[in-house]
Order: sequence, then structure tokens, then C-alpha cells
Amino acid sequence: MNIWLLHPFAGGPGLGRHYRPFWLADAWRQMGHRVLVVSAAFHHLHRQPRVPGPQRINDVDFWFLDTPRYAAGSLGRLRNNLSFGPAFRSAASAIAAQFGKPDLMIASSPHLFFISAADQIARQFDARFWLEVRDLWPESIVALGMTPAWHPLMKVLGWKERSAYRAADRVICLLAGAEAHMRARGLPSGKFTWIPNGVSDGEIQSALTIENLGHPLIDRINLLKRQGRRVVLYAGGMGPPNAVEAILDAASILGKANPEIHFVMIGSGTSRDALRQRAATLANVEFHDEVDRSVVHGMLHASDCAVVAFHNNALYHHGISPNKLFDYCLFAPRSVIACEGRALAGLEKLVTSRCAPDDPPALAKSLVAALNGPERSRDDRIAIARQYSYSVLAARYLTPSGDHA
Repeated sequence: MNIWLLHPFAGGPGLGRHYRPFWLADAWRQMGHRVLVVSAAFHHLHRQPRVPGPQRINDVDFWFLDTPRYAAGSLGRLRNNLSFGPAFRSAASAIAAQFGKPDLMIASSPHLFFISAADQIARQFDARFWLEVRDLWPESIVALGMTPAWHPLMKVLGWKERSAYRAADRVICLLAGAEAHMRARGLPSGKFTWIPNGVSDGEIQSALTIENLGHPLIDRINLLKRQGRRVVLYAGGMGPPNAVEAILDAASILGKANPEIHFVMIGSGTSRDALRQRAATLANVEFHDEVDRSVVHGMLHASDCAVVAFHNNALYHHGISPNKLFDYCLFAPRSVIACEGRALAGLEKLVTSRCAPDDPPALAKSLVAALNGPERSRDDRIAIARQYSYSVLAARYLTPSGDHA
């Protein structure tokens, strides 16, 4: 089968974050399908802009569409997003001439502005059209307080959301509890499939030899442990959707009650400077810049516990699927999450323990309990991670219902 996977912000080796399209494409390729990832030649998550046109990255074929560059600011990014659909329409014939007409078109939605173009091109080629929903638009933007519900752009996105649900032959969503929301907005019965994020088979294999990885930040964690510290690691985004403030407030509590517990914070985001300022007086917290995934995995392995927190927000009633949960499960000996129980539905076995969101004392207590409890064995963690390997998830895409095997 010939599969075109459209993702405007697709990442991969040498590209940047959002590896899911790359890993799915690689898994389908190994299953014997012909796969092409279509993405933007420029977006804010790229390590560097790409030359428009075809390119092969680690045996996965990409086609980069010519999209305008932008700096900081929402208008330039919006213009880039709006350009993706027209650019795809213009390039579709050339793509088909080189890679063949698609049998299946999958549009993955970090934004919705290109979905109608993807649907039209799929119909033109007589291909099935599937929609992959990563986040609920526009609800995510409104619920996080980024834009008010009355804003005209939110009205446009709401219309596009409903149109996309009606147009798709099938909707794959990363959020386990999102079907009721989608059904209320026009998704027909029987078209919803939950397929969360996961881990690559290569990373599962690397977990067997992760102790051989060397890096100054891994050395730093090992030094802290030799000094008698218990190291709690946060690795991920530092923006408004991430409740890093709750982690820092828990660190403040533990700095008095359990000074041996030390927090290492790694990542980037719009709130990072403010978070560093918030933690400036905390002797048990240190920040480091974002590093490659493999280094993060080595840091997780070296740490005593990993932590992630979510706000108490109605948005998460539909579920969560952060990449870091799967990384934490595979590489960290313990992991603690602060979120509502229903947010974690379907992913409970990935974590050691859960506590209530936006409750730093509860998070501090949960971290102490986890650190006083046993480590999860590497074999157990790998066995759980294998259930979310991209070879398993890719096969679920192509089964009639997408259910677990």
C-alpha cells in the first residue's frame, strides 16, 4: 500500500522534535508498504530549514513543502500554517509522479488549516482519507487561556474541526477519552480509534545498553548521587501547558523536609526564564538546556525518579499522551505524575504513582513515597514499553478497528 502521511511539523533524526511521523513511517516501511512523510520545509521546531522537495532520512522518504519562514510572533507562524495546504495542492501532482498515487492519505493535525486540502487531494487520487488528531482544536487553545472562545479565529477553527470529522473515513486520536467530544461535533459512530504515542523499537533496544552512554549531564547526576542526593528529573517543555510551577513548589517543600532530594530540570520553552527565577532561591533545583533524546534517556536511567505534572484543566478530561511518559517508563527506575485520574486513562501502567494536579504538597508526598519504594526492574519497564512500540502502534493503524492485538 502507498501511504502519504502529512504532518506540517514532522521531526526525526536531524530534523527536531515530533518523531511520531518518522517512526510510524519507518514501521510501515518495514511492514512492506511504501510511505512518504509530507512536511514543511520551515517551521519553528526544525533544527535548520530544509530544501523544498524530496529527501530521504534514514530510509524514510520525506517531501518538504516550500513554506514561508518566520521569527517570533504569531502572525508569521499563522502565515506559515496557512500556506501548507496550498503548497500541498501545488506539489501533489509532482509528488505522485515520483512516489506514486496514494492508497491512503493520513493528515496529522498540529493545526487544522491544511485538512481540507488533504481531503480534496485524497479524493482526487481515489485514496482513503484518515485524520490523526494530536490535540483538540480549538478547545486546546481556549482551555489553556491562549485565545478567547469568541475570537474569530477560534470560530474558524471550530468550523474546520467539525468539517474534518465529517470528511474523514477514520479518525485516530492520541487522547483516549476524546470520542464523546468528537461525536458532539459531527464525528459519525464507529470512526474513532485511540492510538497513543509510544517509543521506537530502536529506543527499546537501546534501553538494554543505556548504562554505557556517557555525557557531562549524566556525570552530573551520578556525582549528585555519590554525594548522597536522590535525583528527581524533569525533562520536557517549559511553557504554559506544562505545570512545572507545581514541581518547583514541591521542590520548595522538600528542600526543608527532605533536603537530600535534588531536582534536575532540563528542557526549553517560553516560561523557562520565569521558572528559573521562581527557583532562584532553591538550593535543591538546577536547570540545564535541552539536549538530544539519547542524552535525556541516559539522564533518566541515572536518576532516581522522573516527574511530570499537568494542570487541573477540563482539557485533560479527554486524556493525555505526552511523549515523556513513554520515555520515563522505559528509562527511569521510577516515575510520578500529577494529573487527574481520567487524564491517565489507558496509560496507568506507564507510571509508578499518580497524585492530584496543582497540589504541590501532594506531589511532594508522592515523590517521597516513590523514592522510598522499590525501583521497577528494567525487564518490567521494557515489557510495558513494548506494548507501546511504534511497530505495534503502526500495525494497529492498519487493522480494521485499530484495537490491541
